[in-house]
Amino acid sequence: MRLDWFVRRAAWLVLAASLLLTACGGSSGPTVAGSPTTSAPPAPTAATTSAPEGVIARVGDGFILRRDFDRFYLPGADPKTLLDQMIDVELVVQAAMQEGATVDETKIDEQVTQLRLAQAGGDEAQFIAFLQSNNIADEAELRRLLRRDALIEQMLLKHTTAEQVRARHILVSATPEEAESRKATAEAILAELQNGGDFAALARTRSDDPGSAAQGGDLGWAPRGLYVAPFEEAVFSMKPGELRLVQTDYGWHIIEVTGGPEVRSFDDRMLLDTPAGQEAFSTTFLPWVTELRSAAQSAGKIEILVDLTTLTQP
Repeated sequence: MRLDWFVRRAAWLVLAASLLLTACGGSSGPTVAGSPTTSAPPAPTAATTSAPEGVIARVGDGFILRRDFDRFYLPGADPKTLLDQMIDVELVVQAAMQEGATVDETKIDEQVTQLRLAQAGGDEAQFIAFLQSNNIADEAELRRLLRRDALIEQMLLKHTTAEQVRARHILVSATPEEAESRKATAEAILAELQNGGDFAALARTRSDDPGSAAQGGDLGWAPRGLYVAPFEEAVFSMKPGELRLVQTDYGWHIIEVTGGPEVRSFDDRMLLDTPAGQEAFSTTFLPWVTELRSAAQSAGKIEILVDLTTLTQP
C-alpha cells in the first residue's frame, strides 16, 4: 500500500519510511527504529532505565541504539542531524505510551506473516537471513519496529488537526452539455429526501458515484482542498442536516452535511498524504513535536552518550 506520489514530508519523518516499503514494496505505514516499546508505558524499574548494549543516547526512560542509527545513516551525512531526528521519533513513541495508545497484536501478526511469505515463501531460515540482511536481528526485533510503526501512526493522526467536515452525497452524473436535462432527476431526488426519504438507501440505489454509494453516500471527514471548488464551498458553508443541490463538472450533487465543520484530528491515514494533510502536518504535528523536544530538554531527559564523530566510523 505504498503512498509514493506524495513528495512533501518533514525531514524527521524520513525515519518513518517503512522497512516493508523498501524490503517488499508494500506496507501498512512507517516503521521506525529505536528502543523497544510495548502497548503500555513500562513501569519505571531498573530494567527500563539501565542502558542496553550499544546505546548512544538516552531519551527519558528510552534509548537510541547504535544499530538503529547505522540502519539509517548515509555516508557523508551529518550524524547530529540524524540523531536529533531519531530523538524526536523516540519522544513521539514515548508520548504515545503516556497517552495510552495501544497496539493491536493481531495486526502485527498479520504484517509479520505477510513479510515472511513475500520474502521467504514461509521458509523460516530464509526469513531470518532476510531480516539480518536488513540489520534486523530476529523476528522479535521486527515486531518491535512494527509496534513503533503503529504507535507513531496513531500519534500522526491524533496530533495532526485541521478544519474538517463530514458529508454525504448522491451524484447524478452529467457532462456540462447534459446538465440541464439531468437537473430534473436531481431535483426529484432532493424532493424525495425533503419529504422524509432515506438518504443512505437512495444513495445506494440512485447515486452515480459507486465508491460512496456503497457507503450510503458517506464521504467521511475531509479537510479543505479535497473536493472540487463548488462542492467544497457548499459543504464548508452548510450546517449539519442541511440539504443542498450543487452542480460541478461531474454533474449534480445532492449534499447533506452530517458533521462539522470543526477542527479535529485526522481519521484516515491517507488524508495525511494529501496537500491539505501535509499542510496540517507541518502546521500542527511538527509544532507538537517541537514542544515535546523543548519539554524533554528542559527536564534534562535527553543525553548524548557518545562522541558524535565516532558515529560516522564503522
